[in-house]
This record gives sequence, C-alpha cells and structure tokens, in this order.
Amino acid sequence: MAEQTSTFLYHEPCENCGSSDAKAVYDNGTAFCFSCDHNFPNVETTKKQIQKTLPSTLKSGKYLSVPSRNLSVETCQKFGYTTMSGEQGWIANYRNTDGLIVAQKLRTPDKSFTVKGDGKNLTFFGQHLWNKGNKLVITEGEIDAMSVSQIQNHKWAVVSLPQGAAGAKRSIKNNWDYLQNFQEIILMFDMDKAGQTAAKEVAELLPLGKAKIARLPLKDANECLCNGKTKEVIDAIWQAREYRPDGIVSATDLRSEITKVDEVSSITYPYEMINSVTRGLRRGELVTITSGSGMGKTTFCSELALHLHKSGERLGMIMLEESNKKTLRNLIGIHTNTNLTVNQDALSKEQVEEAFDELFMEENQIYLYDHFGSTDIDTICNRIMYLNRVLDVNWVILDHISIMISGLVTNDERKLIDMAMTKLRTLVQETGIGLILVSHLRRPEGNKGHEDGVAPKLNALRGSHAIAQLSDICIGLGVDPENPNSNVRQLSILKNRFTGQTGFAGNIVYNADTGRLLDQQAIF
Repeated sequence: MAEQTSTFLYHEPCENCGSSDAKAVYDNGTAFCFSCDHNFPNVETTKKQIQKTLPSTLKSGKYLSVPSRNLSVETCQKFGYTTMSGEQGWIANYRNTDGLIVAQKLRTPDKSFTVKGDGKNLTFFGQHLWNKGNKLVITEGEIDAMSVSQIQNHKWAVVSLPQGAAGAKRSIKNNWDYLQNFQEIILMFDMDKAGQTAAKEVAELLPLGKAKIARLPLKDANECLCNGKTKEVIDAIWQAREYRPDGIVSATDLRSEITKVDEVSSITYPYEMINSVTRGLRRGELVTITSGSGMGKTTFCSELALHLHKSGERLGMIMLEESNKKTLRNLIGIHTNTNLTVNQDALSKEQVEEAFDELFMEENQIYLYDHFGSTDIDTICNRIMYLNRVLDVNWVILDHISIMISGLVTNDERKLIDMAMTKLRTLVQETGIGLILVSHLRRPEGNKGHEDGVAPKLNALRGSHAIAQLSDICIGLGVDPENPNSNVRQLSILKNRFTGQTGFAGNIVYNADTGRLLDQQAIF
C-alpha cells in the first residue's frame, strides 16, 4: 500500500509542461504535476502556504491509496482525501473559496458519515482544483469524483456534491457563480431512482442548454472503475445528452384546460386605469416602460417596485443609472411620502433606519445588483437567472436597456438591441419571471420633443423594432401638449398582447414635495 505523509499546500504553474495550475506542492518540499506526471523532489515553498496546519477542531490523516476503491495515492493527494491516523476511516477535506480547509466529512467503514468544522454552504468537493473550463462533471460523492478524475488522468474538471443527491439543489444554488465558469455541466449522478430524480431537478435549475445528464452501465462511477469499465465512463461524459424539459403535448392532453377562463391577474399596478386596460401584471411577460428624457420612468418603476414589494412579491432591481443607495433611499422616500432626493435632511437618521427596517425585514427582501462591475448583456442575463433560480425572485425591474449595450465597441446600436431583447425575451420564457424593462424613445423629427407634448408611439422606441415586437405590454409616459410644464403625466398603452386594448390609460401626478407619482383620481 502506497503511503505519503505530506500535506497538500497549493497549486501553481508547471515549468515542465506549461500547465497553468496542474503542479501540486506539498509541505515536505516535493511537488507533482498531474498534467505531465513529472515529480519535483526539491521545491522551495516560499509562496504563501495555504492551510499548512489544520484548525485544531479538524483531524489530520495520511495519504494512502484506497485499494478497495481502486484509488491511487496520487488521486487522494490531488483531492485531499486522507486516511484517519490511528483509526479506520477516511477524511474528505472541504475548502472554502480561498482554498482553506474549513470542514471535513469523515467516513467510517460501515458507511456512516459525520461532518467536522464549518459545514454550512460548502463548496463542491474538489472545487479548488479547477476554476473554469469547457466541461465540468458533477458526481454525487467524493469517491465517484475521484474515480472519474483518475480514469481520465485528472485532465478534466470533476467535483462532487457536498451533501449528496438529497442536497443537490441547495448545493447548486450555493455555488451558482462557480458553475457559470464552465460551458457544460455533466451530471453523473448515481443510476438509482434518487440519483436520476436529483439529476433532473438540478438540470431544470441550471440555464437551459447548459446541463447534460450522463448514463453509466453500473450504479456509479467508482463501481465502473472497480469493474474495469473505464472506457464506458469516458464515453458517458462525451455522450451525455443535453437535458431539455418536456415540451411537446397533444391537443387531447389540453382538453380540460380550454374551458378554463383566464382570470384577471391578482398582481396589479399601483394605477387603476392601467389595471383596467391590461388586467394587471403577469409572470412570463415582458413589460416595457418608455418616455422622453426626464419624464419619470425611474420614479414610475420605483412606485411599481414598492407596490410589488408591499404585496409580498419577491423582487429584484437592476437600476443601471443610479447607485443602490439612491435606489433604496427612493423607496424609503416613497414609503414615507418624503422626497429624500431633493431634501436629504427631511428625515432624521433614526427615521430613515426605522423606515428601512419596516420595509426590509429579513424574510421580505428586495435584491439589488451592484452594477459597477459589469453591465454587459450576458452578465445581466446571468444575474437575472441567479435572482430567479437561486433567490426565488419572480419580478425583475431593469432600468435601462441602453446602458447594457453602451460599453460595447460597435456603432450598430440596432443590432445590439435586437440581440439584447432576444436574450431577455428567451430568459423570460425560460424562467417565467415578470420583467419590467425601461427603454428610451427616439427624438421625434421637428422642433418639438416628447417633453414638449409629442405623444410616445410604439415605432419611436429607440434603436430597434425588437423592443416593440418582443414586449408583451408597452406603457408610455407623456405630458399634456397644452401644458407640458405641469406635473401631470399621461399614461398610454402602446401595445397590449393580453387583451389588445391600447390607448389612453389615465393620468398620474408628480408631487415634488413627496417625490410620489400618484393616480390623479386618488388625489382629487
């Protein structure tokens, strides 16, 4: 039985083959490259040594091969899988995102498990070994992950669920951002009913087209390794089928549905006449809010956001034109009928904190996007997917689409908006969220603009016809052409895919003292 008493410290580039991170350095001054199989007998570990000593609450162990599982000592070293010192059993070391060992799963020969250390929100077992790639294989347990990695000579990324099939969905949510670094996710769960059920649940959670489910000839990957079916494991990776939810039904299957009358949505706008014309807000629809510059689109969205929030709906706000602090202060201002933007001292520190606590208790959150990192289309779509799949958000407000494409180096705004709208429309269909999108209008020809009373029109949406074509509802904010400087905003439904009814949808009035946009009927 091979034995190695050294402790893995960190990965670094290999000067022998050029691999970026396949060289594993150990605390006894040796290193081994899992890419070119080269041994380095004398290595200076002057680089910061990650987790050289374990926390006192965790166990130490020896690196041994596991003959009963056909696992080599090199494989155990790579993954940090040790045999308990002075007792029977094995230790699977779990690391945090910094590579530090924070928890251990202890396995005894009778297959009982205990967890030591911080077992909350564990990363995948082996996650520290791979940062990104084309394929990522996920197995149910540590033994299977090491088996798959050993079979293909540790070339492709393989990790395992920290809590098995029962905790698969939670593990995927906890490590969502890590999974987005891979083009394909291969789910190689156990071939029993529990494993395959978990695989389908995880596949439905991941972005459409990203997940594939592998089929093995035996119960799991390690059983294949022990029975010489290593080629079949490789084949299972490359032949894994892309998971797509069932989507084809016969007309007969829908017989009981056709007699049901579509009810008016219980989710409403904060404005009476819009509800009368549109029959409310519905998930699975894309609603576009548009107007000329400075006519209240963001305030309209803030009123809508607080209305949804107070109705108990889970909401995400991606407000690309303002800071998250400003967004929250606007919501607090609406809640307290105070224009905190104009008069920042209208409320005391204690009053602001009290209003904040009233609105945002732990069980009733609004989620915001810290957008000063990236506003590109794919990143925003990924964040919306995260809001829905991980945080269970059903409504997202995105203000506004032009900023999503402003950083891209091209002069073809129309094409970029087409692409962005197609991705957003697909995202709405895939997730079932309700998306409220803000868009600008093109400046009309002539001397007058929309702020002078030119009514918003569907064909005036800026940049592309895709905004009008792919939206379910389009709502325009305009001013009274007879009195364009008043605080009255005229609402019009420019498109209504649900009922087909368009046209005037009431007046709302802006109050500069309170910062509110309220129904004119409610005021007078």
